[in-house]
Amino acid sequence: MNAVITIKSTQGFEFARPDEIEFVTDGEYLHDESGSIIRYMESELTGLTGTETAVSVRGNEVIVRRRGTLNSHMEFREGEKSRFLYDTQFGSATLSVDTRKIKTRMDPTGAEIQIDYILDMDHAVVSRNSLKLNVKRVGN
Repeated sequence: MNAVITIKSTQGFEFARPDEIEFVTDGEYLHDESGSIIRYMESELTGLTGTETAVSVRGNEVIVRRRGTLNSHMEFREGEKSRFLYDTQFGSATLSVDTRKIKTRMDPTGAEIQIDYILDMDHAVVSRNSLKLNVKRVGN
């Protein structure tokens, strides 16, 4: 462990109250002049126990890769829509993310990342989402 990571995820549905999940976990934070990489294990709270998440930030692009009980590779670029395979032990689906806004702040001591996006399947909106990561490097 070399970082404390706070993750706050909000999922909004058309006629329902938004669902929020917030948790704090230990992880890894790497930073250099080209960008940052954040790695952590998902928890029982997210329903993804056994899945490692890696978040790569390069310029105004954020890539979220998950491997384990869930496999996916989501690419976020502000104002762009991208497709990805959502692969679980129960089956797979092709989904899209339409990235509305990305805000990042990174330095050797930590990072703040905020992504607002719409998740859709076959051009039908599944949910409106917000993902916020706050990373604080600890120790060496």
